[in-house]
Amino acid sequence: MKKGKSKIWIYGGAAVAVIAIGAYLFSGSTSQGEDVPTFTVQKGPLAINVLQGGEIRALQNFELKSEIETPTKILSIIPEGYLVTEEDVKEGKVLVELDNSDLKTRIQDHEIQFQGTVAAYIDADEGREIQRSENQSLVRDMKETSIFALMDFEKYLGSDLTTKLLAVSLLPKDAAEFDKFASTLESQANAQLEAGTNISAVGEAKKDTKSLLKKTIGKPITERIDFSPYLEAQSGGDGEAQQMLRQLEDELLLRKSELAVSKQKVEASQRLAARDFISKTQLENDQVNFEKVSLAVKTAETELALFKKYAFSKQCAQLLSAYRESLTKLQRTVRANRSKMAQAETRFTTAKRRYEMELAKKEDLDRQLKACMMRAVQPGLVAYGNLNASASARFNESIEEGTNVRFRQTVLTIPNMSQMGVHVNIHESQVKKVRVGQPALITVDAEPGVVLQGRVAELAVLPDSASSRYTPNLKVYPASVHILGTHPWMKPGMNAKVEVLVDQLAEVVFVPVQSIEVENDSHYCYVTVGGGLERRPVKTGLFNDEFIEVRTGLQVGELVALALPKKLVPENKAGPSIPGIPDEEPVAPVKPKGKAKPKDVAAIVK
Repeated sequence: MKKGKSKIWIYGGAAVAVIAIGAYLFSGSTSQGEDVPTFTVQKGPLAINVLQGGEIRALQNFELKSEIETPTKILSIIPEGYLVTEEDVKEGKVLVELDNSDLKTRIQDHEIQFQGTVAAYIDADEGREIQRSENQSLVRDMKETSIFALMDFEKYLGSDLTTKLLAVSLLPKDAAEFDKFASTLESQANAQLEAGTNISAVGEAKKDTKSLLKKTIGKPITERIDFSPYLEAQSGGDGEAQQMLRQLEDELLLRKSELAVSKQKVEASQRLAARDFISKTQLENDQVNFEKVSLAVKTAETELALFKKYAFSKQCAQLLSAYRESLTKLQRTVRANRSKMAQAETRFTTAKRRYEMELAKKEDLDRQLKACMMRAVQPGLVAYGNLNASASARFNESIEEGTNVRFRQTVLTIPNMSQMGVHVNIHESQVKKVRVGQPALITVDAEPGVVLQGRVAELAVLPDSASSRYTPNLKVYPASVHILGTHPWMKPGMNAKVEVLVDQLAEVVFVPVQSIEVENDSHYCYVTVGGGLERRPVKTGLFNDEFIEVRTGLQVGELVALALPKKLVPENKAGPSIPGIPDEEPVAPVKPKGKAKPKDVAAIVK
């Protein structure tokens, strides 16, 4: 109630000032003191506000946008202003129908390509499984080859001697160590395969594999191995080599025994022949038999020596080499399998990605085809286009049958009428006063006698680029003022005025804004003194569209000129700076009216 009285008192003072100005303008007097309209300096409460025009908008809008990626023609559209009901939503009423002929053609063309992609994907998947099975068979065969080579080695030398030789050669010495070696080799290969395109992981796996081979197989032995000591040390072994050695030694022993018997027989025959107890022919037969036995002994000795020196070492070297080569082939097989499997996995991954891409494209085309029928999903009043867009944008993107709509363009908007607000643009001279959360009074042109309550909900940090594009000198900041309560008569697009209540000053000295002159960032007033006018510097404070606070320089009850006296205006002197007019253009003194315009307020901002 107190606030209302203060505003009435202020507006009454403004009316008196207007009457005085009007009397001055129609009197034609030229005196400096008596004929200049004046205003008595007042002291009292002063409401600081920002008045701005705007447009009613819904705070929440449900927008139906075109989901077709290419520009599409509107075949049919529901009339603007149609009220979508709950029954329409349940029945799925078609609000907009877009042309789908191009989409159907694209879907048919893509279906052929998609079937080929599916076939390639299945083939790559089956090929991967086939390659995995082949790899398992190859590794299994190479494992058996290595085990057979190890068994041949053990069969020839015996388990004890084989273990010693393989330990010296740094090879798996038995089946258990071989299984461990093969398992680790496959694990490392699988780890590298699973690493995929991770270069660092592949490098680490290769290092682990090399370390494993060094520990299990060791460095290749380039020096020739003398196997003879192993043969002599294992005379009681159970291998083929030991059996052969024993057979040769037994054969030599037998031949030597026969040689001794044959020698005794020859000596006896010689004694008997000297006494003519036997014939000369019998003696010769005994001597020939002795020679034959002597040759047999030499042959047995040679065979034994050759076996010890050559045959044994050769057979050992061949068996050891076969075992080592089987291990090497196993490594090569595992690596070759890894390479083949990597290629199969790459083909599968590529085919899978291509399949997923084509499937997504197929689903997207199906979705776009379905989106050609835009159905009702929410009740409410239908409006064309984007209600929050500017008037020029709505004009350029007109919505009607036969026009093309682009991708993601808003075709229809169903505003939520329960929550409304006002979109306003705050001039840069006033933006420092406005803060989010400040109360506001809203009047709508459709209901001029109704004053609505609201609050500032949003304020842009940067000026509106659209307005700056057409008028570079005009900087405005978009703001949104939420209207409190629900008002069924209110519609989006209505014109409204917003009065943001910035502050309420109590007991301050104030004068009309047109009484202040600005020169070189200093403020002055013309005060009536002794029948004349005195130019006096003042310090100003806050202001509204009509009055400005004067902090120092004036006393309550003094009379101040409402306009700069004509005789005191220097020739070609420019008036106060007004937004939108270049500074070098002369401006006449502002004539007072019932209410000062926002541009008058901007002229005195320090």
